[in-house]
Amino acid sequence: MAQDHKLTRREKEVARLLLEGKSNKQIALILGISESTVEYHNRNIYAKLGVENRAGAVKLLAENPDILGDNPDPSPDDGYINPETDNKVKDKNPMETIGDIPGDSTVDETGEGTNIVVSNGNLVLKSKNRPHVTPRISLEDIIRFLVSHKFPLILWLLLVLVILVIIWWPEPLTYEREGEYPDEYTVGQVIQRSEASDEMVHGQFGTVPAWPAQPGYVKYDNIKIPRTDHLYLKLRYSKYSASEVPILVYLGDGETEPRATIMPIDQGDWNKFVWTDTIDLGAVKRGVYSIKFYTVGQTYGVADLDVFILTTEPP
Repeated sequence: MAQDHKLTRREKEVARLLLEGKSNKQIALILGISESTVEYHNRNIYAKLGVENRAGAVKLLAENPDILGDNPDPSPDDGYINPETDNKVKDKNPMETIGDIPGDSTVDETGEGTNIVVSNGNLVLKSKNRPHVTPRISLEDIIRFLVSHKFPLILWLLLVLVILVIIWWPEPLTYEREGEYPDEYTVGQVIQRSEASDEMVHGQFGTVPAWPAQPGYVKYDNIKIPRTDHLYLKLRYSKYSASEVPILVYLGDGETEPRATIMPIDQGDWNKFVWTDTIDLGAVKRGVYSIKFYTVGQTYGVADLDVFILTTEPP
């Protein structure tokens, strides 16, 4: 019966996939041909088997497995037929003819294109580089993959979320430093005040002996600050005269605008110390910073700087 039906090699390949229940799209992907070429082979198979549709072909093939056989018998029907014109390309000229012939007959098992050369009545395939056909991934394929791998994907998603939380979760900070030991300063002097936290301060900030007004600053370096939306400052100081100029607070060497302005209050005694209210310095990225207290200076000093605290904890 296999000989009577005379299916070509390619038709037998398509027929086997039909028997496995593959769709035209799946057959096209497996064989590396277009869906229109698959439909063309289907019509030929139906005609040769004497059936009207796919169901009839599958039924007949299932009942007569010898139609497909193990060793397909090549026949002249293996020649290429254009599905759009139904015109068979035959050797009508004994001279050699070279041409690019589209369809499955020009794609080998590696996906490499070929030229079909007809020379003296013999078919010769010559390789020609052609781009590989990349199968398109449908939304259905994506959904099927996500459903079948949902548990590993959920675990990976949770791991990524944990990592993001660790990276972005604000770290607490409370940094306290005595004022008498700045890393750099341009005015003032370290003096003793009995009521200071360590009995020493950076005294009469904004002057030089014997107290002419003098612009300058004190700066404290190497302060590690985490990422935070609000960095808070509190400063302990002493003041014994009315304030004429403020203390400007800069965070980081590259900043040109002050983060805050502090106007010290006269307490009537250089040995009396008080804390400022909590000052919000704003958002800060993770990094190592310096804090600088700057003034244009005034006679008898802007203030004695005792202690400052930086914290991410709200007041």
